[in-house]
Amino acid sequence: MHGAEERTFKRFQRDFDALFREHYPEIVRYLAARLGSREDAADVAADVFMEAYKRAPLLRWRGKPVLAWLYRVASNMAADQLTRAAREVPVSDVRATAVLDQTQSLAERDAVTRALRALAPDYQLVVHLRLVEGYPFDDVARMMGRTVGACQMLMLRAGRALREALEREGIHART
Repeated sequence: MHGAEERTFKRFQRDFDALFREHYPEIVRYLAARLGSREDAADVAADVFMEAYKRAPLLRWRGKPVLAWLYRVASNMAADQLTRAAREVPVSDVRATAVLDQTQSLAERDAVTRALRALAPDYQLVVHLRLVEGYPFDDVARMMGRTVGACQMLMLRAGRALREALEREGIHART
């Protein structure tokens, strides 16, 4: 298995177009979930892949796929973007003027989105890789540089944190 992964790693180092085509949509989905905006996600993804274009040929094989490195770069750039955005003072709060008769499901979806964004970056990443991208825990562990058990524990803790955040907003699990 590692031999095939190492060959793929080396192929992506030589063929940036293949790296971009294969992983750009996944990185954008991850960034959109982290940043809450598809536009911001596309902007940050462009920066991620510019960094990949510059640095991928210099990377050394360390038993992890290139995708693991891309997720780490994307995670760091998303954190930087969120920090910059937190310093900005909005001119007006669009939500204050929104129609107040939203459906319950829309309110719940907004609460879930807020709760997901409030998770620690490692929790966000494990949830994204496992639930959004559908990777098995073996792959999640390899991409995150952790053991399978550690990733399962992160997922469990992320689930608990989400449940607690939603319960604070008055949303309880349906039984």
